[in-house]
Amino acid sequence: MQKVCCMAACTVLLFFGAAPAFTQSLGRTVNGELALRAIQRCFPGKTGAVAFIDNDWTISAGGEIFFWAEGRLLPSAEKDNIDSYSPHFFYTIPQKPAEPDSYPPQYIEALRRRSETRAAAKDNHRGLQSILYGGPERRDIEALLVQVDFLGAQISVHQIIVPALKRVEAEIQRWDGAKTFIDSIKSIGGYSWREIAGTQRMSYHSWGLAVDIQPKNIGTKAIYWLWEMGRNKDWMLVPLENRWNPPAPVIEAFEKEGFVWGGKWPVYDNMHFEYRPELHEYTRLLAANPNAAVSTPGYGQNLHHIFPDFLLKLE
Repeated sequence: MQKVCCMAACTVLLFFGAAPAFTQSLGRTVNGELALRAIQRCFPGKTGAVAFIDNDWTISAGGEIFFWAEGRLLPSAEKDNIDSYSPHFFYTIPQKPAEPDSYPPQYIEALRRRSETRAAAKDNHRGLQSILYGGPERRDIEALLVQVDFLGAQISVHQIIVPALKRVEAEIQRWDGAKTFIDSIKSIGGYSWREIAGTQRMSYHSWGLAVDIQPKNIGTKAIYWLWEMGRNKDWMLVPLENRWNPPAPVIEAFEKEGFVWGGKWPVYDNMHFEYRPELHEYTRLLAANPNAAVSTPGYGQNLHHIFPDFLLKLE
């Protein structure tokens, strides 16, 4: 992953999203220092020092100091205003999706209530996002969009991910099954200024940092949790083999260039890829620092990667 952040220093993007009233990936509380150092390594031109100030980890960007603030990434003026914002996502990336039959009962119930809890979640503070992505407003982002040809489709994306997408396509084209896969694609989506469905939080499509690859035919398989929920109350328990998945070489090509695949999320979105190399860097840093201060609840190490957005505190 060091290769991604170093080779694409000017093309790397930070992911932020919303989370619950505490910053936690299932099984491990996020290490704020390592999370900020991952951001720093992936944005060397946009960020400065990571330092411990006023009993909290901070990162400088755009002439401001942002406090970790339990994952909320707040500027100095709002560093104590924790209750007004949701934390940003930060989690380690697993090698493969967790098997639904490994979910503990409490977790399944938390997933069932996701449609309620996600709507009530507060928005994130977008100050650091604005610095890293080029502005807080729609017009700011649209000024940075470019049209690119990708796997036979023309899509609009943030200019910062264009080099990475070109490398993804080149890698896929080297695979023997490339033509069959490309012929199976119905559409590819990129930029779309909108909120995440059922929330007040911005979709990563709004930043031009996400790509959706929708196939022509999925048969009876599940592809997106929210669509599946409409017909199946046990949408979270659909076996992995009963979900549509891009071929492994496609997933690997994206991940090699710093994207994360939505098929590894329990709230699965198997057509979705987001450009978030700082999560890969955080995963690498945590692996290289096994004694890093993280708390480990006792309900499933194999689930430690799972999104915090819908997570209830089960301890």
